[in-house]
This record gives sequence, C-alpha cells and structure tokens, in this order.
Amino acid sequence: MNRREIRKKRLLTRRRQKGLGILLIGTLIVSLAGYQIWRNIPQVETLPGPDNLDLGMRVYIDTCASCHGTQGEGHLAIAEAPALNGNEHSWHHPDGQIQRVIQNGGQKMPPFGDQLTDAEITATIRYIQTWWSADQLASQQSRSLQDPIR
Repeated sequence: MNRREIRKKRLLTRRRQKGLGILLIGTLIVSLAGYQIWRNIPQVETLPGPDNLDLGMRVYIDTCASCHGTQGEGHLAIAEAPALNGNEHSWHHPDGQIQRVIQNGGQKMPPFGDQLTDAEITATIRYIQTWWSADQLASQQSRSLQDPIR
C-alpha cells in the first residue's frame, strides 16, 4: 500500500468516526428531549385500593349523600344536586374540576375545602368513580390528563 492509499484510508476512518460521533450525540439529545417531554406530561392517578375507597365511601355518606343520594342517584327536589352515578353528566368533568367544586362549592353546593382534607376529597372522587362504567371512566380519565387533581 502506498502513502496515498494509506492517507485515503485514514481520512475515511476519521470521517466514519466523526459521523458516528455526531450520530451518537444526536441520539442522546433526542433521547433527553423525549424524556423531558414525557416527564412533564401530567399523569392521572391510579385508582385507589380498598382502604382509600372505604375512606371515600365514609366521607361521601357523611358529607354528600344527603343531597346526591346514597348511591349517587341525585336529589329529586334539588335540581342543583345532580346524580353522580353516571346517569347524568358528572363523568364528563375532569378530576381537577370535580376537586375544585368540592373545595369551593358551586351553584347551591356549599364549599367543603375547609372541612375535608385533600386525601378525603381525592378518596371521595375515586369512590364516586366506582359507579361509572368502564367507558365513562376511561373518557373521564382522558379529560383528567389536562386537569388532574392537584
């Protein structure tokens, strides 16, 4: 092999190494950017276990059932106390909106934010969700990605 061929071979090797380095750096940058995007996507909470559902049921019965019915069927005499069991539109609202209504009140509903802890409110929302069909819950949880419980 003469000098010219040796130089040519070295030059090709350097170009390949440089191209490989650029490819690796590019892959790293894209991977890090993807991770950052994934990390910032709001995650819907997983549905709770039996202990939290029990807490939610107790809070619901003590605080909500007198207006919304023991099984979430709503109150016939109070139009502003809708059914929460999936027969009306409650499942159309994201978790964050439901949380704010419980905390701050709405129309004729009194606020409960000063009476209930965040854990009790979350457990109550999760208990109410047990009355919804799988399709209703999936649709509602999809909306909750944009407005999750805070």
